[in-house]
Formats: sequence, structure tokens, C-alpha cells
Amino acid sequence: MIEKVLALIFGVLLGVVIERSQFCMASAFRDFFLFRHTSMLKAIIVALAVTSTGFLIFSNAGFIVDYPYIVNAGLNTAIGGIFFGIGMVLAGGCASGTLYRVGEGYTTSMVALAGMLVGIAGFAEVYSLLKSIFIDPTSIGKLTLQGVIGTSEITAYFLFVSVLTISYFLIARRYSK
Repeated sequence: MIEKVLALIFGVLLGVVIERSQFCMASAFRDFFLFRHTSMLKAIIVALAVTSTGFLIFSNAGFIVDYPYIVNAGLNTAIGGIFFGIGMVLAGGCASGTLYRVGEGYTTSMVALAGMLVGIAGFAEVYSLLKSIFIDPTSIGKLTLQGVIGTSEITAYFLFVSVLTISYFLIARRYSK
């Protein structure tokens, strides 16, 4: 019971933070490419670095034993990415952006959320068929930075965080107003 109460409190606090910060990955990239606004993009870079650090610490402490959510990449990944990108453009934002806009009462975001739910339910219904056509036959295996560069987890981590840090400072320097 205490876990459910803590989850509810954490969820509400996270929702407030997302709404107050207007956190949306799609709009962060849109704002950067169209208007050269960098504040949300820099926040995402910092969030990736902090999350990666926490993940590495928890993984090495034994709290994360396996990576079950890293699935095999293949044609399904490319097709899913294209559909996801189109959906974000049509919805006017990513999933977090849609959710906070629903909380703010935006009608179009409510339609987008309904579309997301219908899409998820539809995918669940045809998953077996799609798996046999797109996922299994075209799989190239689990695609991770560590696997691609053929190095240890800690080396891949430092490389990733170094690229994030350099990107942050280049963006901050080049596009400061």
C-alpha cells in the first residue's frame, strides 16, 4: 500500500514539474531548429547525462540486473521511428507534451491522447503478426552504444557523457542570446 501512495505522490510531483517546465522533447527540437531557442534542448542534454549517471550507478550496484527493455533492432525500429515522428508532428508534441497539455485542458491534445491509446491497443492486437513479418526476420540484434563501439559499459558511458557535455557547451556558446 505504501508503494502505491509513494507512486501517486511521485507521479503527481513529476506531472507538476513536466507541466510547469513545459517539457516536451519534440518541441525542444522544433524550437531549436526553427527558432534557435536552446533552453529545453539543453535541459534534455542535462537530463540524459544525469539519467545515464544514475543508471550506471544503479546497474553497477546490482539494482539493475538485466536490460529487458532493450529489444532487437530491425526494420521494425525504422518503421516505428517514422510513425512515431509523424505522430509527434500531428499531435503537436511528444507523449509527455501531450499529457501535460491534456492536464491543461487542450482539446486537440485530448484527441491526440485518444489516438495514442487507440494506436497502442491496435498494436497489441496485431503484434504477433507484425513480429513474424518485421521484427524477427529483420533483426540485427540489440543495438547499444557499448555493442556498436565494442567496449566496456563504463567506457561507453564516459564517451556518451563527453559527447553530451561537448554538445551542451557548443549549443550554449553558439546559440546564446
